[in-house]
Amino acid sequence: MGDTKVVRLLALAFLVGCSSGPKPEPVKPADPGVTSGGDPSCPLLVAGTAVTAEDTADGPSLVFVTSGDAAAVRTRGQALAAMHNARKGGNDDLGMMFTPGPTAVASDVEGGVRVTFQGGKLDELQMHVSHLAGATTCVMH
Repeated sequence: MGDTKVVRLLALAFLVGCSSGPKPEPVKPADPGVTSGGDPSCPLLVAGTAVTAEDTADGPSLVFVTSGDAAAVRTRGQALAAMHNARKGGNDDLGMMFTPGPTAVASDVEGGVRVTFQGGKLDELQMHVSHLAGATTCVMH
């Protein structure tokens, strides 16, 4: 009689173990150059990146420079300009956070990218820079 209980217990344990559902998908390793998040228009997601605002002959600019992957910063800067101009993106995406109207143009600089807002206002960019100073994300709080 004791053997029957042991066999039933083992059978129950086997069934529970075999019916535990699908195994979770393995987590893909993160890009080591990206600190977090998925905003394609945020150069600050590239590790080692900082932003400043500059007044240029073509208009006010955000300048993103990095000690990390400059190509990734440039790609995200291009996406920022394209998103701003098309006005298509997520509500929290950096490319959607600037006043519509000015045309954004991205150009490579040493170690990063300059995004110039032709017809924009320097004080708006300076306000954004003050919120983003030292950040590793572009989410505004």
